Amino acid sequence: MNETKREIYSSLEAMQKSNSDIISRLTDRVCLSEYKSLCREASVDGNPVLIWSDALNAALREHQVVSIPSSDSPYYIDEPVIIRSNRRIEAHNDAIIRQMPDVDVLMLRNENVIDGTHAQTNPLLRDENISIDGGCWEESNRYRRGYGRSGKFDSERSMYGVSTCMLFSAVNRLTLTNMTFRHTAGFSVQIGNASDIWCENILFESCYADGLHINGNTENIITRHIFGEVGDDLVALNMYDWLDSSINFGTMKNVLCEDLNLYSSSPYKAIRIAPGVHWFDDGSTVECRAENIILKKVRGIMNFKMYLQTPGYYLGTEPEKAAIGGGDNIFFDDIEIDLKNPIDGFDNYLNSDPVTGYIAAFEIGSNIKTVTFENIVLTLHRDKYPLSNLLNVGPKSATCKSGDGQTYECFDPYLNCTVDKLVFKNININGEKPDDISDYIKVIIFDQIYDAPRSSGSGKVGKIVYDN
Repeated sequence: MNETKREIYSSLEAMQKSNSDIISRLTDRVCLSEYKSLCREASVDGNPVLIWSDALNAALREHQVVSIPSSDSPYYIDEPVIIRSNRRIEAHNDAIIRQMPDVDVLMLRNENVIDGTHAQTNPLLRDENISIDGGCWEESNRYRRGYGRSGKFDSERSMYGVSTCMLFSAVNRLTLTNMTFRHTAGFSVQIGNASDIWCENILFESCYADGLHINGNTENIITRHIFGEVGDDLVALNMYDWLDSSINFGTMKNVLCEDLNLYSSSPYKAIRIAPGVHWFDDGSTVECRAENIILKKVRGIMNFKMYLQTPGYYLGTEPEKAAIGGGDNIFFDDIEIDLKNPIDGFDNYLNSDPVTGYIAAFEIGSNIKTVTFENIVLTLHRDKYPLSNLLNVGPKSATCKSGDGQTYECFDPYLNCTVDKLVFKNININGEKPDDISDYIKVIIFDQIYDAPRSSGSGKVGKIVYDN
C-alpha cells in the first residue's frame, strides 16, 4: 500500500477510536418520554399530533444523552433543535423524527455555528463531542425546494449558504451513525469548519439534494457505508463552493469515503471534489485545497468531478470571483463505472461536439500533484459517445439559451490547470486491460472556442505511470 494511503488509514482509525472513547464517557442519560409534558398539540392533515421541539431541546440542555424510543406516531418538530457540546442522541431505529409541513428552517444544528463566508473564523471556537445514533429523520417534502426555500438557518436566512436538514459547523468530534434521512428538500447533512468527523451507516430514502454535503476547513473525515437515493451528490466534498451552498471555505484534509452505493433510481449520478479559492469581503483569500483523500469501493456513480465550477454567467460578462484550487494525494480505488451517457445532458455532450463534447468518468480541472487510480472497472460506450474517456484534464464548456434569449455559459472554458503525476494500477475498460492507457486520457485545450474574452483554456499532464 502507498505510504501516504497507509498514514491516512492509520490516522483515521485512531480518530474513530478516540471519538468512541469520548462518547462512552457520557453517562448522564434521560429518555425523551420523560419530557412529554412540554409537548404542544397541533394538527397535520386534520389529525392531532404532538410537537416535541420544546421537549427535545429541554432534554438536550439538561442531560448528556437523550434516548428517543420507538413510537407508533412520529415525533414532530417545528423549530430547530439545538445540540451542544458533549451531547448525544440515541434514537431507536423505528423512531421517526419528522419536521412539520411548510417549515422552511433546518431541523437540527449545533449550538455555536460560525458563518465563515465573509471572514476567516477562529479554529478554536468550536463545539465539542456531538453525536447522533439511529432514528429516521424526515422532512415533509416531496421535491427539491431550492436554496432559500427550505433548510434555512433561521427565518431571516441570516446565514445565506445554509440549506439543510442538519447543520454542523464549527464542531470538533462529530459522530453520525446508523441514521436514515427521508424527503429532505435541501442537503440532508451539511458540515464544515470541523474536524474528527465520523459518518457511518447512513441511508437516504427519497432525498432531493446532496446526502452528505461537506464543506471546507475540515480535517479527518470518515464517511463509510453511505447509500440510498438522492437528487444530487451522494457525498459532496466541496472545500470551495457557491455562496448559496456553504458558509465554510478552506482546505479539506485526510478523508476516507468508503463503501458508497448510490441507488440507480437517483437522477444525478456524480460525486464532486471541489478545490478552489474563496475571496472574503476584505479582499483576502483562502485556498480551498484537497489533500489526502481516498474514495474506495464506490458503486452507482458515473462521474467524479474535480474542477472549479463557478455559477453560470452570460457570455461576455465576468463569472463569480473565484480561482482554481489545488491538492495532492487523491486516491480512487475499487470504483465501478458504466458511463452509459453524459452526466450533464447538454447538446455538445449528447452530440459529441468535436471541441467541447468530451466526457469522462473522471474530470479534473484543478492543479493536483498526484492522482492515483487503482482497481477501476469502466464501461465506455464509444459506439454512441466516441469522445468518452477514463479521464479528462482541462476546461469544460457548455452553453445554452436563458429565458431572455441570451447565451449562458455553465462551466469554465478559460480554466488552465496541471496534473503533475497520474498513476494507474489494474485498470479494466470494457472487460480488458488496455495496453496503452493514453488512449483513454484526454487533455483538453480550448482556443477561442467562441467570441468572448474567457473562451481559451487548457489542461496539462506531467508524468503518467501505468502499471497493469
